[in-house]
Amino acid sequence: MKKFSVISVDMFQTLVNVNSRRNCFWERLLPSGFPKRLADEYWDQATALIFGNYDKLFSRDGEFINSRTIMELSFRQLFRQAGLDLQPEEAAQILTEEHGLSAPYGDTKDFLQQVGKHYPICVVSDADDDMIRPLAGLYRFDKIFTSEQYQSYKGSPDGRFFQAVIDHYGCAPEKILHIGDSKHDVLGAERAGLENCWLNRKGRKWNHEVQPTFTVSSLREIASLLLEKMG
Repeated sequence: MKKFSVISVDMFQTLVNVNSRRNCFWERLLPSGFPKRLADEYWDQATALIFGNYDKLFSRDGEFINSRTIMELSFRQLFRQAGLDLQPEEAAQILTEEHGLSAPYGDTKDFLQQVGKHYPICVVSDADDDMIRPLAGLYRFDKIFTSEQYQSYKGSPDGRFFQAVIDHYGCAPEKILHIGDSKHDVLGAERAGLENCWLNRKGRKWNHEVQPTFTVSSLREIASLLLEKMG
């Protein structure tokens, strides 16, 4: 592995587990005693709708829409389909708050401490500031980039989000390694010329022509690769 100048890392589902908040989310929104099986199904459906609406946004390449608005749209679709008499605005507000309470994965602390001794680590997240602000104390990150700040997403065709990272550090794109769990972490980084690492914790299949520079199943695995270079 080459020597990098900067390590860029996604936050949600990479450093912290949003799914750890699913029960808390529904407890705040649904009536007491609501079947857990249904709540789990609705969580999965909401997640699919949210990511699907992100993809539609990228394909249109139009005006920037923040994450909260995308969540409201997705919950409106879910509640209509499921016949739930719930407010999408309230659901989006609660999910925004629950993002900020997400639990770190078991390998997050060691990754940040070990890799952070040798590299500056920045966060690059498709998130509104309110979603990520409560997690800023997780580690002394060199900088936190959010889509709301730059009015662009990692998957946006304009590439402005990753370009902001390149401009901030003033180094060649290939000297930055971006680590994340989504296809947009890989495809957006590759489009901008960054080296990339797909964090595939669940053994998913990669279905895209562009291949990740690295594929790992844990943060410990990519930390080992990075630290081997330091040796």
